[in-house]
Amino acid sequence: MIPGGYAGKWLDIDLTNNKIEDITFPYETLEQFFGGRGMATKILWDRVADKWTDMDGLDPENPLIFATGPMTGIYPGARICVSGKSPVSNGVVGSTAATEFAVEIKNTGYDGIIFTGKSPEPVYLLVTDDGPELVDAKHLWGLDGETTLIKLNKEVKETLTKRHPNVGLWKAPGSMYLGPAGENMVRNACVMTKICHAAGYGGYGSVMGSKNIKAVVAKSRNMFPKVDAPEAAKLLWRKAHAELIKVSDFRRWGTGHLGFGAGAGTSSEPVRNWQEEWHNETAIGVNRYMDRFWVKTKWADFNCTTNCMKVSCIKTGPYKGDITDVPDYELQAYCGTNLGIFDPESNVHISTLMDKLGHSGINGPNTLGYAA
Repeated sequence: MIPGGYAGKWLDIDLTNNKIEDITFPYETLEQFFGGRGMATKILWDRVADKWTDMDGLDPENPLIFATGPMTGIYPGARICVSGKSPVSNGVVGSTAATEFAVEIKNTGYDGIIFTGKSPEPVYLLVTDDGPELVDAKHLWGLDGETTLIKLNKEVKETLTKRHPNVGLWKAPGSMYLGPAGENMVRNACVMTKICHAAGYGGYGSVMGSKNIKAVVAKSRNMFPKVDAPEAAKLLWRKAHAELIKVSDFRRWGTGHLGFGAGAGTSSEPVRNWQEEWHNETAIGVNRYMDRFWVKTKWADFNCTTNCMKVSCIKTGPYKGDITDVPDYELQAYCGTNLGIFDPESNVHISTLMDKLGHSGINGPNTLGYAA
């Protein structure tokens, strides 16, 4: 017996020995260590607590964990937790990202994935209703994040169409993947998703790279696991959406709505690697991004009412074609003012570069600030 909201199985993958098996956890464990972060912490404690001090975050024995929770896909946002021993802090970080991968992996019948060891060659994990498989990814290794995602979507849809020709058109799978930063084991590299989303904290992109995992991909035609109290889940869903729809600034302007103007007025942004406390560049707030770059004003994470994402694209000039989300407040700060940059176009360009590299848009530019 398992609690409602759980699929009931995990994938346990030994990359060194090319071994994939299903594992389960007792009801009491799922109840006590609640959600993705709780289960990730439990798994790490059980498997590597006795070697924690001596184990580096990039050692093959460090488990890399992708974990959903019982409310994944029900509560707005559909987030997944990525965890392991952090190569940045040597502690544990439950780094989350909103991604359709969280929904797809759960619908395939798995609550999470545990990777250990190191693959001898680059691979990606593909999980479908046919089961899990490790796929050669040498042709994807070295590609930037955006190109990787485009090629993965095309490749997986073609694979599924060949296997199931009578299903019709397949939509894009859910994917989490690396850019060059993760491949080269830059310690604060991200696990990327949806071109400009990331599990950004903890440096787990470098852990993926150390294991030669280019991506984890899932696609399913199955339903969510059942919950124990469907009426209570519906009530929670309605209340959450009722509150989210009130957040008008986020809906109208996105997560970057504070912008440079607010930073100038409140001293809430880093300026030139924190060397200065104030700036007076008030004329390039979020409305300038809207006027010049926004090509999509309504983009939501799975099952989320807020619709806070706004897609920015540079349409002319040397950075033509660069595309990112907003940028949000933190990337306006770290890819902008912290580097002494107050030009929205350059801010969009650097944010896009971080996305393509699979680098943290906060930690990466914060490091660059030392040279700015």
